[in-house]
Amino acid sequence: MTSPADQLRIGILLPVADLYHRLWSDIDETLTRLAAQVAAGLRGADLEVFCSPAVSVPQQVEAACRELAGERIDLLLVALGPYCPSGVLLPTLVEARIPVLLWPMQSMPRLEPKRYDAETIKLNHGVHAVQDLANVLGKTAKPFGVIHGYHEQPDFVRQLKLWCQAGRVLRSMQNANPVQVGDHFEHMLDLQIGHDEFVHRLGARLMRVSTCEFADLLVEVTKGQAAGCLKRYRRVFEVGSEVKGDLLAKTAKGEAALRVLLERADSHAFGLNFLELCNDEQVADGLHVAASILMSEGLGYAGEGDWVTAMLVRGMQQGFGVASFSEIFSIGYEDNRLVLKHWGEGNFAMARAQPRLLASQFTDRCTAEFAIVDFEFAPGPATLVNLNSTAEGKGRLMSISGRIEEDHLPQIDGPRAVFKPERDNVSDLLTEYAYAGGSHHLALVQGAPVDVLEKVCRLAGWLYQRL
Repeated sequence: MTSPADQLRIGILLPVADLYHRLWSDIDETLTRLAAQVAAGLRGADLEVFCSPAVSVPQQVEAACRELAGERIDLLLVALGPYCPSGVLLPTLVEARIPVLLWPMQSMPRLEPKRYDAETIKLNHGVHAVQDLANVLGKTAKPFGVIHGYHEQPDFVRQLKLWCQAGRVLRSMQNANPVQVGDHFEHMLDLQIGHDEFVHRLGARLMRVSTCEFADLLVEVTKGQAAGCLKRYRRVFEVGSEVKGDLLAKTAKGEAALRVLLERADSHAFGLNFLELCNDEQVADGLHVAASILMSEGLGYAGEGDWVTAMLVRGMQQGFGVASFSEIFSIGYEDNRLVLKHWGEGNFAMARAQPRLLASQFTDRCTAEFAIVDFEFAPGPATLVNLNSTAEGKGRLMSISGRIEEDHLPQIDGPRAVFKPERDNVSDLLTEYAYAGGSHHLALVQGAPVDVLEKVCRLAGWLYQRL
């Protein structure tokens, strides 16, 4: 599993027109030398950098991109120092799953007219190559980003790191391999967007698992697997007095089975339908503790079988270090605040104090008793992020900046917080959110990463709306 603490990884592609080999015999050497200087500077800025050789024909571009992809890069930086025709790059870039950023790389930081000669032009005319490539990529509807600046400028490096962070968010979603246990919550249609065009373009590979299949996994759990979970509970949680040994054992068995399922699917995100899980007498557990623990380890989760939001939470976790699944429950119209809450699952890595394990019960077609995680989110700047789609199936990402307040919510349990949006009028905010098609599942992210979120949407071809 990729850790959010890992260095951001960038691959630099070095295109050059084949014509220039006949005009400048040393063009590959000088281009490679410039790229090495750029890479050294970026490594000093805490980026992990991989450079391709100079590429001039489509076959070389394809081979170089394939090799860079093998390095698990977060972003492909197409560094155009000399010109290279768009047709050389287009076939590979259109098919690339790695986010693409175009950059007119230059050896020249400042225009000095009296010294501007043919030798200077050699590595300082990539801007029209960027314009050529951006034009044709746009016509193919291939998403991409553009960055300008000299590689030693501090703001250039800062912006490039934001683009890399955005690339990691997107790559983490692409590689999440989500699992859905128990299908979607019946008739909850705002979450059922997995068939939409933007999800298809993302390349998500969903694995559906019935509650019966999950019950079979429970039978396979060994005492050793469950014991490891039990040991963790006593270390991480304050265990409520009503949570007896048999309930803890049942909780541990559910977590161990879910871990086996995710490992077999090479999955980093999952949506659980508590209704189907609780109504299956062989399971009879909403798996809230398992979901919370796995979120604390960096995986993505969402309730009601919502595997798309689970992928979003995974991307937020990997891009920003920590995030949680949550929902808006209630509105304070006079004080312009919101209650964020869910039943018993949340990322307790964001808790203000040690989380507790409590007992909960649900009765529908049958009665299920299971454990939940109880905590309050830590105060501080935070952002709510929603991923949904337009009527045409295009992706739309929305964010609401604000902060988690110091106020406690002592009369309820489960993961919860009082959230104060940055916007003054919560009525206008939520009205705008509803008209824009915001769904009721959200990722709660620490901090205010709106610059990165806008770049995620550029790289993915989604709409972005900051509310």
